[in-house]
This record gives sequence, structure tokens and C-alpha cells, in this order.
Amino acid sequence: MGHRPRSLRLDGAGMRRCTVTVTHPWILCFIAGVVALAGMAADIYAQQPGGRLVIAQGTDAESLDPIAFTASPTAAITEHITETLVRMEIAEDATTGEIKTEVRGRLAESWSFSSDGTALTLRLRPGVKFHDGTDLDAEAVKLSLERIMNPACAAPFRAVLLGRIPYSPAALTTGDVANKNALIWTAKLIGADGNAIAVALKPGPALKVAVTGMVHRDPTVTVEFAAGTTTAAEVMQAVNDDKVASTVLTVAHAKDSDGSGRVDAVAPTKLSGYKSGVEAVDAATVRLTVPTPFAPLLAHLTHSAIGITSAKRLREAITALPPCGRGLEDKPAGTGPFMVKEWKKLERLVLAKNPQYWDKDQAGRPLPYLDELEWRVIPDDAARMIELERGTVQVAVRVPPLDVPRLQRDPNIGLDFTTSVRTIFIGLNARERAPDKEGGAPNPLADKRVRQALNHCVDKEAIVKTILGGQARVSDAPIVPQVIGYSKVGPYPFDATKAADLLREAGAKTPLKLKFHTPRGRYVRDVQVAQAVQAMLGTCGVEVELTPLEFVAYLALINKPASEAEHQMYLLGWGTVTVDADYGLYSLFHSSQWPPGPFNRGYYKSDAVDQRLDEARASADPDARKKLYAEAQQLIWDDAPWLFLHSESQITGIRKAVKGMQVHVTERVIAWNAWIE
Repeated sequence: MGHRPRSLRLDGAGMRRCTVTVTHPWILCFIAGVVALAGMAADIYAQQPGGRLVIAQGTDAESLDPIAFTASPTAAITEHITETLVRMEIAEDATTGEIKTEVRGRLAESWSFSSDGTALTLRLRPGVKFHDGTDLDAEAVKLSLERIMNPACAAPFRAVLLGRIPYSPAALTTGDVANKNALIWTAKLIGADGNAIAVALKPGPALKVAVTGMVHRDPTVTVEFAAGTTTAAEVMQAVNDDKVASTVLTVAHAKDSDGSGRVDAVAPTKLSGYKSGVEAVDAATVRLTVPTPFAPLLAHLTHSAIGITSAKRLREAITALPPCGRGLEDKPAGTGPFMVKEWKKLERLVLAKNPQYWDKDQAGRPLPYLDELEWRVIPDDAARMIELERGTVQVAVRVPPLDVPRLQRDPNIGLDFTTSVRTIFIGLNARERAPDKEGGAPNPLADKRVRQALNHCVDKEAIVKTILGGQARVSDAPIVPQVIGYSKVGPYPFDATKAADLLREAGAKTPLKLKFHTPRGRYVRDVQVAQAVQAMLGTCGVEVELTPLEFVAYLALINKPASEAEHQMYLLGWGTVTVDADYGLYSLFHSSQWPPGPFNRGYYKSDAVDQRLDEARASADPDARKKLYAEAQQLIWDDAPWLFLHSESQITGIRKAVKGMQVHVTERVIAWNAWIE
């Protein structure tokens, strides 16, 4: 369908009012990181408080714990509950297509880098409270970040977002403790029941230390040392004097601070520790330190996986299940505009207004306006549209393009067309051997000629035109043009003859049998796209067994270690939500990002690609980074670790009684400025 130029005005809280002219669906101007829906009231006093807004999406949240999720539908929810230190604003010149980004404060009101680029100091916003009533402070930020950084917690985004910030086992050597707050030393005590107890010893005079592995009424214990062994004072003095290379403590016993619950311990116990690059400078200041400059650091802090959680809630969760916590997956305590009220999994998630929320609108009135916000899970596209038309839901994401003409005729429904930083692809398991359950036979997808053949066999233009109604763009790179660092290296032309030649050169036996998994209801017409690919591959002698799955179960299937992987082909999308090529390339193609946890789910490995991505991360020169990313994209395109498909256009249906809704370029539907007329 055609796209007429239109002007949209943004009046969200804390944002400058401006007018945006949209001239083409793929060259959009994003101001303040959002495109406001048509109908946003010009009168800032028109907002009406109260009511419940129901948003329908195709999948449920994976977890409400910021460190545990991997997908945008979950992020869209968690961003209403937990908040990041900073947020990203994105602008694209409608004439030149030039991308500009600006990071603005959220929980941090200001920040600065050291002259050598290795330290980032952030000043926290005053007067912000968590949902449990505690204050936002540097300790909460430090605990939240270190929980993500702790390898034991297996946070999916740990390596790509915060991997350059030190948090690793460290020997106590000269110079290590110049920043005392950045060191935590743990001693393992063995309780009377034989269970290990991890006790954290922070440099300083106090003997009371936090217990992370023992259930006690009081999570604080006093560690005592028997006569004739190394004393606590001697240990602390050695730490403070920077003299200790490694220390063995002979521990006689430990007991609760109230004298009860005596715990016997064995000796000797070696003192070990973690060096952390996160420092609580004072109650309102946090400093992040990296060994060498890390260009994407500030952009990465805008990611919703870096949501900050209450220190009190974190301690409770970690006490319940050390070292990473239990209970945050359904009962987090953030600073966001909404709090969790009810979650009936695979059906609905209801959030209630946070009465202590810190932000206000332009008239100085508290946000949010809504009393409640409900996410309803409706995987089937047709069913989701029916509920939108009935009015039982007010917002429906991922409107099927073929439904657009009908919905445009409904006087009660408005449609928003917003571009996306998401690329849709079919990942290909490129390991040398087939999945173990197949007997470990040679894997045909390990040959890049086979992978290239699959790309030539699929007519992406036909998929975009017939299945997606023209509301998509055929991929010509691993990332989309809106991402800084994008370089056009494709597309793969549809050429069945070329595909057959490549399969023959690779010695592939036909019919080549492959297993193909796809999510159901996660992406625009995902199952229909997968079925079209299945049919097209069949014409090239590739017999595909297609299995659609509910999204959470689907993620569990493709997130396995390489030795346990069962998938061969998998349809997925990736949104480069930081708008920096590092996030879109390093996450998906660097060999350090193999599952479990990270996102290189096809187990792709290229030393040449790794080298360029590593160098680009360390460079502060934008031109040098751009060149390195261009080279990496060309290498990736030639290797064809994916069957490259398309990038989506977001179509969101909104009942016209809903005002102030915002649709973000990163596919977030933002409701804290919304109200119902």
C-alpha cells in the first residue's frame, strides 16, 4: 500500500515538542526514540487519569527478572517495571537518511567519561524509590550490575553488554586494591550439615559480612578466627597494605551475629575473590571502569536487560537461592511506572500503577495516568485482530499486513506504521557434526556452499510481496540500514539454478533432509513465512520438516549448548536496540557468544570476523569502527550462517479512544504516557 507523507508530534513527558515529517516507510525520522501515534492531543491538559488498558501480543513474557529474558515482547513489559540508568534517543534525517543518536538520562541524571575513556561516572537521580519503598542508591546499581556480570548467573546479555567490565576471579596482588570498593573476597565455610557457605569479606575494619549461601534469620554473621591462626585484623591489614598474593585462612568456626545457629567449619579455607569494575563512589554516584576504552558502553546501558532492582529485594532473593536469587522472575522490585499485580502465565499479566513513580508530565502531574495495564497473550493473528475489533483489547501488536485494508475501514481503530531495527532470518546450525541425537553424522550445513544454496533458493521478494503485503524489506546485510555501522553487502538473488549448482559442488545428496523450527505468533506471519520457505526449498531438492512451537518453548530448544543442540534451521528475529552495530553483530556472530545464554545459536565461528568485531569494540574512532564493521558484514554475508530474509515494518492497531501511546523503533509499545478518552 502507499504511504502518504504525514506529520506526527511528540508531547511525551520529559520530551521536547517537535514535528516529524514521514516521507517513506523505510526513511523515518525518530525523535526521542519513539514515533507518537496520530491523535496525540495538542492540549497537555487533556489527559484523563484512571482505567485499564489491555495490550494484546502473540507471546507471553519469559521472566520479569531483567537479567533473565532474551526477547522484545518481554522487554516491552519489563521496561514498565524496571528502568535503566540511561535511555536512547534516535533521529534519522528524512532527506539524507543519516542516523543520529543521543543518550539521555533516566535513573542517572548526568554522567562523564575519564579523559582516557576507561571510566564512566554516573550521578543518580535523587528522590527515586523502588516498588518496595526503598531509595534508589549506588548500592542497588552496583548489586544489579554485578549480578548480571557474575558468570554463575548466566545472564544472556552479560558478555555482549557488560562483558568488558571486570568481574572475574582475582589473586590479591599489589595494585589490585587501589579501589577498595571494587574488590569482594569470598571465603568458603563448610557448615555442620556439609553445605558450603560463601562469605563475602570486603576490605575494611568490620568483621560482619554478608552470607550468600546459608539460611539464617539474620543474613549478617560474624566470622571469628581461632587462636594461633591468621586473625581477621591481620587479613584486613594485609589487604589494605596491598601485600597479599594469596591467603589461606584457618577458620575454627562461624556463628550468627546474635550468637545462635553455630556453624562449624573445616580448615584451611583459601581466600579467593572477584575483582569488579563497578564502584559505589558514594550513595548517589556509581563508577564503571574498563581496562581499555569500550566504545558501545553508554549505548549498552540503555538496554532493558540492565534494569535496576532494589538492593533489599536482591538480597532477599539471593539469600533464598545463592548466588543469583529466586523470586525476581515474577516479583521484581524496580522503579518503573507500574508494579506487578497478577500473572496468569500464557494468558495475561496485569500491572498496577506505581503511586510513587518519580516522573511527571509537562504540566507537572504524576505519571502514569492509567490505573492498570494488562498484557494479554493471543498467539493467533486472526484471533488477536478479532479482539481488537470487538474492543476487548485496546492495542494489538503485529497487525498482519493483509488485514490492514479491513482495519482501516473501521472508524474506531487507528493503525501505526513504524519501521523497526529488527531483521528476520533463518539461522543455520553450522557445526561440523550434525546434532548428537542424529548420531553425530557430518552436518551438510557446515559447508558454506550449502548455506549459500539455501539463500539462492528462496525468493524473498515474493515472500515480502505476497505474505507480508509489501510491509517489509529484503535483507541486504546482517543488520538494517537504521543501525550505525550498517554496510550493504547483498542481497542474495533468487536463482534456483545457482542453488542447484552449489549443492552439487558441495556433494550434497538430494533430497537433502533438514529439520526446521519456527515460533508461532512471535513475528509477523512467522508460520506462513516458514511454510513458504519450506515450499521453496522443496523445489531445490531440500526436504524440510517444519515444526512450529510456542515461543518460550522454542527459545528453550535453540538455547542449548552446542553438544546438546537438536535444531538445524530456526526462524528468529534480532532487533539492534542500541542502534550500534556491535550489538547486532557481536551478539550473533562472535564465537564467544555460543549458547547457553548468548545468541550465536547457529554456533558460527570465524576468526576473521572475531578479530574485526573485537577491534571495533576497542576503537574510539567512528571511521575505523565503520570500516571494521563493513569488513565483518562482507565476511558474514559470504559465509551465509543465516538464510537472510527481511526486516519488518511494525504495524500496531490502537482503538481511537486510546491516546498518548508510543511505538518505539525497538518494537516497544510504551504506555506510561497513555490514557483512555
